[in-house]
Amino acid sequence: MEDRFYVQHLAERIFLVRERMFPDVGPGPDDRIVRSFDVRLDAYMFADSMNQKQRASDEMIAGQNAQIEIEKGGSSHRNEH
Repeated sequence: MEDRFYVQHLAERIFLVRERMFPDVGPGPDDRIVRSFDVRLDAYMFADSMNQKQRASDEMIAGQNAQIEIEKGGSSHRNEH
């Protein structure tokens, strides 16, 4: 899966950080503009930071979902006995 946030170079000194509308699809014209920058490095650092936060959030949610599934499985076994 590609990063959710990316930088689009719009003009000589305009860099947009955009969020993919569909995470499994490449950049598109309808992707949300998150923030604009006039310094390229700042835009890339911001996008990288946002992607790191998104990955951490995704991992936390996946862990919570796994725990819920474990608890569901555990409770169904208790009801069988």
